[in-house]
Amino acid sequence: MTTVFATMKGHGEAAVEALRAEFGAMMAERILEAEAADFLWEARVKERYLGQHIDVCFDLDEDETELARIAVLSFLGTRWQVGACLLDGEGAVADLLWKEGFDTLEAAEAAFNRAA
Repeated sequence: MTTVFATMKGHGEAAVEALRAEFGAMMAERILEAEAADFLWEARVKERYLGQHIDVCFDLDEDETELARIAVLSFLGTRWQVGACLLDGEGAVADLLWKEGFDTLEAAEAAFNRAA
């Protein structure tokens, strides 16, 4: 594993351990699930632009919102995670489109490279 991956892997492990220490294992898992998009994004090791996403609003008072679709490779707790997020113009996660967990970096990188 490269130094960058090892450093980021340690960051993701530390975040999950801090949650477990403060809230307990069960509550930490619920928090991770509820805030999956933010944790996936913050613990990212790699990201890749997949294209634009136009959020068409049906309310005439709201404008269309342009978001970027981004593939993300992250390490959280004890597993590698790959997913796709929507980011707003300021780089904040607006939504999580999908997420999948992997036991090995190789499997996660393969899924990251296939993400579309």
